[in-house]
Amino acid sequence: MGEGNSSSGGIVISRRDFLKLAAITSLMLPDLMSLQRLAAQTLKQGSVNLIWFEAQDCAGNTISMIEGNAPDLIQVLVGENPAIGPGKVRVVFHETIMPEWGEAALEYLHKAEAGELDPYVLVLEGSFPYEEHAAKTGGWWFVLGEEDGRPITGNEWFRRLLKRAVAVVAVGNCACYGGIVATRVKEGYAADGKSPTGAFGFFDDPLRGIKGAIRRWPEAKPFLNFIEGKCSPKVSPTSDCRPAVAIPGCPANGNAILRVLGHLILAVDGLLSLPELDEYWRPKYIFGRTTHEQCPRAGFYAAGDFRNEPGDNDFRCLFEVGCKGPVSNCPWNRVGWIDGIGGPTRTGGVCIGCTMPGFPDRFEPFYKPLQAPSMPDTGTMAGLTATAAILGAAAGHFITKPTKKEVEE
Repeated sequence: MGEGNSSSGGIVISRRDFLKLAAITSLMLPDLMSLQRLAAQTLKQGSVNLIWFEAQDCAGNTISMIEGNAPDLIQVLVGENPAIGPGKVRVVFHETIMPEWGEAALEYLHKAEAGELDPYVLVLEGSFPYEEHAAKTGGWWFVLGEEDGRPITGNEWFRRLLKRAVAVVAVGNCACYGGIVATRVKEGYAADGKSPTGAFGFFDDPLRGIKGAIRRWPEAKPFLNFIEGKCSPKVSPTSDCRPAVAIPGCPANGNAILRVLGHLILAVDGLLSLPELDEYWRPKYIFGRTTHEQCPRAGFYAAGDFRNEPGDNDFRCLFEVGCKGPVSNCPWNRVGWIDGIGGPTRTGGVCIGCTMPGFPDRFEPFYKPLQAPSMPDTGTMAGLTATAAILGAAAGHFITKPTKKEVEE
């Protein structure tokens, strides 16, 4: 805003302060005391910095994070969460919510590259494009600023940031495994069966045969060493074994994002051990059980009472109308999306497998059952045995990994 005229009686604030106020207001703080506490803490330098990097994304995970409430975003930003402690974390870069833009925003990335923001946790939202393809025609998919007239791609920036990141957290299915952006197109621009941008996530997608950034870029080697169990992890910018964690979903749940970030921040400070991960690099305390195991409709499944049409207004099991719960892992149908409310099967929608590698290709059509015929009569022991056999065969077929020939180079 301009300088203004002090004699007019109005309040004069700088443009930067105005943007800060607008950003804070957009987070919908519950009361004036929260606003005052945030203002008082904003200038405090956190002991752990957080760089949230957006690639090919829709910002759905950012919105989800803002909706989180256990802890909420404000508690994490200003250190109000008792587990994290005051001043523990400072979000220094997030394109969507930071007040700076342009060169002023990129200055934080330069500082991180130079080691001035150590230690920092690097968060990825969105997938990476295959820039080598675009470069063949003198173009690019994703650029963040220029240096000496040369456009710097987002991929290059992320590779620079990887060098000193003490941990990487991939948030959302796109960041984890490529997600919707990596969907294979069978005709048109990408008739070779790849996505239009050749998208890939940070981790491998073993179900679609897509190599992740963790295997493509040498800067990711310390994180590859960690997920392959080749070394004891250390949260240090110079360690050759640094933790990397996946929080998949489309989008990921806000509470899951904030809890895992809080966990990693405590681990960076040496106050907590790293979370135990499953075969797809997800924290087991969130993704350890299938959606089916935790579904509030499980009693109807056990009774053999299945919904007939996707839009029926009943609480029957959704397996026969396409639910992928038996081969997917997440707890949100049990605990709800926010404050016990929401979650696909709780509200009548089928699980579509969005927390899994292979999504969405290996889970489509969403409203077609797993590759299995209709369920037998479960009123008899023979029927129950046949049902179990069908589910086992369907799950085994559904998560079959691609052949070596199918894997992208």
